[in-house]
Amino acid sequence: MLSRLLTLSPELLVQIISYLPFKDIISCQASCRHLNGVVKNSFRLKYLKEAGRTGVYDPLDAGFTFPERLERLRNWEKSWQNLDIPETSTRITFDLDNWSPLIGSLHNGHLIVTGTDPVVYAYSDISSLPSALPLGCIERCNWTEVREGVLHAFAFADEYDLVVIVSTGNRANPESLTYDFDPQPPTIVLNVHMLTLSEPTPHRLAKIPHLEISLKSRFVLGCTLDAQLAGNCLVILTCHGWSYEFDEIHLVYWREGTVHCLRRSPPNTYFPQITFLSEDTLVLVQKQGNALELCQITWGDSPSLETHCVLVLPALQRGISCVMVECQGDQVVASHDLLTRSGRLPFVSDPNATVLCFTLGFRQSVGGFDYLRSVSFWVRRCSLCEYAAHGVNQKYSWDAWGPSVTRWTDWEHGLAPCRPGGSRSALFPLLIEVGAGNPIVIRDFHPERVRRALARSKGPSWNEDRLKVVTESSKIEKGDEFLNDIVSSLPYCEATSEKRYGYHEVLIDDERIVGITRGDDEGTIDIHLMM
Repeated sequence: MLSRLLTLSPELLVQIISYLPFKDIISCQASCRHLNGVVKNSFRLKYLKEAGRTGVYDPLDAGFTFPERLERLRNWEKSWQNLDIPETSTRITFDLDNWSPLIGSLHNGHLIVTGTDPVVYAYSDISSLPSALPLGCIERCNWTEVREGVLHAFAFADEYDLVVIVSTGNRANPESLTYDFDPQPPTIVLNVHMLTLSEPTPHRLAKIPHLEISLKSRFVLGCTLDAQLAGNCLVILTCHGWSYEFDEIHLVYWREGTVHCLRRSPPNTYFPQITFLSEDTLVLVQKQGNALELCQITWGDSPSLETHCVLVLPALQRGISCVMVECQGDQVVASHDLLTRSGRLPFVSDPNATVLCFTLGFRQSVGGFDYLRSVSFWVRRCSLCEYAAHGVNQKYSWDAWGPSVTRWTDWEHGLAPCRPGGSRSALFPLLIEVGAGNPIVIRDFHPERVRRALARSKGPSWNEDRLKVVTESSKIEKGDEFLNDIVSSLPYCEATSEKRYGYHEVLIDDERIVGITRGDDEGTIDIHLMM
């Protein structure tokens, strides 16, 4: 079989080998002298090898030659590995009277900012901003204020130019709802608006851009909301912590405008946090069970939500409960929407290696003052997907699933994680050194990049002060919150910038580092292009 293969022309061999995973291309090259020469003399195969080793996805669309792809890939990898952050190319200013507090997210060159006092959001396509100095300055005026309702949740899908605003609205007619006692109080109605992200007008793909969802719950007090988008699916979770109401999960097909109730649970079942693992798989965080619940949406005219797996989190001390859970990470998008739109790169980070960052908050009292103690852990999305595929209603203890696939950090060490971008996550200091600022720290959890960094760390040019690879286990010691030590060992490589900055938050995607600073009267958003 091998002798017949070797009779083919080099051009045909290149075409055949290019369909293989990058590790198999390396194996082909090592198999014999002839195939070694074929791979070495092909820019296409050399690029595919490097792309796999660097952990990127490239559909090989037209627009770049293979030598150009290879050069951009090597420059891109070097800039992130050394974390040599270029000077600010663009600065956005905002008035803190209108932007406080400020929550930002960055995806694919699109910057989205939300605020809660007043309830506002803003969007900016920064993918095509210039990379050359002098510094550009943009006055931030395109913010939209949400005036209706008491509670609000935003969901964004920039690949569809879509923002969904969920808010509490008028009260529903209770006659169609059954309760065990009278009188029957009015029930909560959720107003769901599907708008164009770039301008607040009804979205052209939504047949019914304004929907009303009647809940079985009646009291807004103690109610919390979360909403997330993936593909055609909008999932809304309403939770009740103070009243004997239902935690409810609704599915909205936002293009068609149809609404389905997937689940009603007793109060305090879940934290108000939804995360998509894929377009049909969700992560819910159990409040009473102290666990991650992995659920799958079954499609059809009457869709339902089926629990596939429960992953128990580290045991808590008796009488201790978590008061806050937050999960951050890249949104799930279809593969054809993954590529950046700036034209600078023909590739993106491997979507199968993206990480999620979960943060748990515990209320503590010291000296008569309450404060929130926070710990966070990273886990690869693909690791959770593997457990979700194991079967229905499987339950795994923390020791069975957690230590090898997570990495935990304690905020009391002075660094807090920012929203991950792909497989990377920036960390920012809780206290900024006055006048000096702090370096930017970025951790990369992609397994191939960790392997490459580990190999380079044995070389003479490795700078241990700015670059390190962590493969050994770390430990958060047991104490007031946790019953046992938390041991975790998800490997990562960490880069630290040489320059120091005064940023309060750092956002990243494949091409950019965005630093957010809050001053007394105004704030700034600095954009650094990593190319």
